[in-house]
Amino acid sequence: MLIDRYITRAQFHAFLIVFVSLAGLTFVVDAFTNMEEFIAHSAEAGGLAKVLGAYYGYRLISFFDATSPVISLASAMFALSWLERHNELTALLAAGVTRWRIARSTLLFAAAVSLLAAANRELVLPQIRHAFSRNAQDLRGDVAFPFEARYDHQTEILFRGRTAQAATHRIDSPNLLMPPTLADYGPHIDAAEAFWKPADASHAAGYLLCGVREPVDIDKLQPLECGGRIIVLTSAAAAWLQPRQCFVVSDVSFEQLIGSTNWSQYASTPELVRAIGNSSLGVGNDVPLRVHARLVAPFLDLSLALLGIPLVVGPNRRGIFVAVGLCVMMTVLFFLTVLGCHALATNYMLSPSTGAWIPLLVLAPLAAWRAQPMWQ
Repeated sequence: MLIDRYITRAQFHAFLIVFVSLAGLTFVVDAFTNMEEFIAHSAEAGGLAKVLGAYYGYRLISFFDATSPVISLASAMFALSWLERHNELTALLAAGVTRWRIARSTLLFAAAVSLLAAANRELVLPQIRHAFSRNAQDLRGDVAFPFEARYDHQTEILFRGRTAQAATHRIDSPNLLMPPTLADYGPHIDAAEAFWKPADASHAAGYLLCGVREPVDIDKLQPLECGGRIIVLTSAAAAWLQPRQCFVVSDVSFEQLIGSTNWSQYASTPELVRAIGNSSLGVGNDVPLRVHARLVAPFLDLSLALLGIPLVVGPNRRGIFVAVGLCVMMTVLFFLTVLGCHALATNYMLSPSTGAWIPLLVLAPLAAWRAQPMWQ
């Protein structure tokens, strides 16, 4: 128990040092690159320190999610190398302490970090993902960016527009191309602007179109139905709508409609599963791949630790710098394998499940084989 506390404390300190150093270096470079934008926004946001704290505070959580496996391995290497440097590792082995007993605390630490990262992905990041949709050039969220046409695959309506704004969920000059089954108003609905509205007591989720230009008699038209479901509401049937307004029902949210990767990267696993079952989205291989990758991630994190730790506590111990160099090469090959399989699945050369699980099926047995000498 004393050995476990000693090694865990050393690894925890190393983890904090590496994490703060990498995050600090990354954020300092980014902050100096975008300092003009931060200063311009600080007057209305309560000061420069508040702007930087809010902006990089959220990104620190995302940085932990992206780097925790590598930093966990690096901290284990530092802690064990510290024992080697001061000949404490030799003393422990001479006292009859097995290599597995020495490495056990580092593996438990890696498992704890992996579980913390999984909880972060499921509970924290989904709640703050809106903060990642704005970069330093769009701190207010009012910068207009080009809007790419996207289908609602359930209603077959093609949403088109000029620009979109993330903060207000606004589409400028929306033009909805209607399918033949919903063409009673004409081939398209053209308006000045549209806003995403979540479902409430008066309507389902969808888009409120304001300043409708076509059809010109929109206020006199009756709602459009398809398959027994109202798709387009007008003021003739909905008292809450103002003149020259209509409401288009859609299960495609604003961040999904604009093609933002934040919703899939930072959504929780239940949200991703619901998105797969949402017939309006027509998701590609990337979303199912992300679900499988979430399930595999903790096991891959442990496999990475098992591949690196034997370089220090294995029977064929090398110098510290040699071990660190081999660990870096092994880590690069590890992530090339994972990212390569994911790329093949994203490009439809592998199924999502195959692309996510092949790295584990290859790397886990390799990690067990590399760690086997520690049990001797």
